[in-house]
Amino acid sequence: MKNRNLLVIILIFLFVFSFLSLATSGKENLGRLNPVQVEVTCDDFQFNNHITKSVKLAVHGRLEITLCSNPSTGYQWSDQAQINDHTVIWQTSHTTTGSSSSMLGAPSTEGWTFQGLNAGKTTISLEYGRSWTASSPDDWSLQVNVTVVEEKKEKPEEKSTKEIGEGLVRDLFKDMKSLNLQALENKISKEFQSIHTFGASNREEEIETIKNLDLGEYQLSNFKVTRKGDVMVVTYKISVAETLKGKKVSEKPTPRLTVFVKTDSGWKWIAHANPS
Repeated sequence: MKNRNLLVIILIFLFVFSFLSLATSGKENLGRLNPVQVEVTCDDFQFNNHITKSVKLAVHGRLEITLCSNPSTGYQWSDQAQINDHTVIWQTSHTTTGSSSSMLGAPSTEGWTFQGLNAGKTTISLEYGRSWTASSPDDWSLQVNVTVVEEKKEKPEEKSTKEIGEGLVRDLFKDMKSLNLQALENKISKEFQSIHTFGASNREEEIETIKNLDLGEYQLSNFKVTRKGDVMVVTYKISVAETLKGKKVSEKPTPRLTVFVKTDSGWKWIAHANPS
């Protein structure tokens, strides 16, 4: 039984690891977390003396190029790569790694590191030859076409119109129940108007009404929200034990309409209808 449980745990671990690997591999590597790698072996150059590669890199992303080398032949790579546009990418280092083999003349590798600076396109060129002889068709060369891009930052998921409208109404009733007048005054537009069974109110009159509001337990339901530009219209039903202007309001669900307008300082309550 213990072996069976262990097997199940291992299978679950492998499943989760595979899922995470797929999720990570699905996102293009642009050199931010791990360098973009370009590697060309001696066998590759034996097949084709002049190789061209293309890569995409993020601004501030890193590119690493690793090439076959054999100093014992008198051939050597250029220390500094030829870069067509230094405002797009810049070489940061060049290193040589000896061969792991003890055999005389065994090939080694050389590496160059680059960093993306600004969005754009450029080319990196590296040549492998003998410095004391003229260039030959047998010499090796590598050209890397580089595109540096600005990575798009993922925007946080925006709330839907219904979520925004319902949230604004719920916040209003929360402040009215706790008589948080300062919060309410900050939320009410100067152009506010309302209509109740006792008549119409402007901003100051509505605030006075709220001061004398005795709002008991309530329930909000049946939200419907529409938006046109900076105007949000919310209709809903409320079931509440409420005393308004000294009159107890029916506890059965009744319809309400509340309107908000978006300003530089956020959404403001600008109109309200309480027909019952």
